[in-house]
Amino acid sequence: MERRTLLSLLAGGVAGLAGCGTPEGETETPTPEEGTAAPTETPTPEERVERSLTLWNPTPTPVFTTVVGVRGDRDVFFENRDLLPGERTALSVAVPTGETAVLVETDTGVRARSGWVVDAAFEGLEVVLGRDGAEFWRTVSCDARGECSLAAAVPDDGPRIDLPLVGDGSARWYAPAGVVVENPGPETTARLRIDLGDTALVDRTYRVPSGARLSVPVTYRSGSYRVEVETDERRVEAAWPVPDQPTKYVDVSSGATGCGPANTTLTVANRDDEPHRLSLRVDPAGGGEPFDRTLALDPGEVRELVPVTTSGGHAVSATLDTGAAVSGTWWSCPPRGPASVVVDATGTVSLRVAGPQPG
Repeated sequence: MERRTLLSLLAGGVAGLAGCGTPEGETETPTPEEGTAAPTETPTPEERVERSLTLWNPTPTPVFTTVVGVRGDRDVFFENRDLLPGERTALSVAVPTGETAVLVETDTGVRARSGWVVDAAFEGLEVVLGRDGAEFWRTVSCDARGECSLAAAVPDDGPRIDLPLVGDGSARWYAPAGVVVENPGPETTARLRIDLGDTALVDRTYRVPSGARLSVPVTYRSGSYRVEVETDERRVEAAWPVPDQPTKYVDVSSGATGCGPANTTLTVANRDDEPHRLSLRVDPAGGGEPFDRTLALDPGEVRELVPVTTSGGHAVSATLDTGAAVSGTWWSCPPRGPASVVVDATGTVSLRVAGPQPG
């Protein structure tokens, strides 16, 4: 009750998201003249539609999340969820037509709000929780031929391959690997092309409104894919290694690519009863300035570092004063969790990444 009371107080500050005046679906009662009886008004039933509300916690911390939909001064939906690290849950909520204010609060201190306009072109709203805030995305998913409400007609010479491709048995697949086109900027039109070798799997044009995330399921098959997205402003090409990157994200506003919300924390732990000096280097995915440090670690010392700011496959190498060394790739994005470089009691060093690994 205390959490709901707090969010109800916050709702007063965002009621304007739904527009001024009487909320849609309610009837305003006029003030009667003196000596006359007040007329009886029957409120018009509010039209509601079922939509998907997805809550995603890509952080390494479990969170208790409250999400409330507010129209005027009324709650139209209210949900509490405990989310484990990496957990993604989809709910079905009844949302009024028009605009609804959505308020989100977590026990980790996140408070965020946004407007949600029900649109027949979209399946629902996705709320992605971060450490300091939340992102809100209107979502739509395409079918086995890339068809969805935002897709243009298939060109006569376009690929007509059923997706997702069947698997090759070389990895543990929980869901098809796919491409997500997202647009935090103004509405645009984007051409999406996905190739595997010389075979074009997808070649479609989509309308991508502001705040939209368009998901295309592509494959259960390992391989080196190529993704190309072209708008009037830019053309982006990126390699897409599957299953290393279960999902390839492309931002049509900035041209940035990645593999999802970044897990940028790297923990260094000395579990030996002796002090050690550790030389650590992290080369960010896509280039950029490397993180290169030599750390003096006391026995039992644990440090949390943030050597990268974006998701992707970062090259990590670590060398201990004993001569022990380790190197590997740190995929800092879902479904994998945080990474750690660990010195154990035998004086050896290892690179560990939480969550399911490819292969």
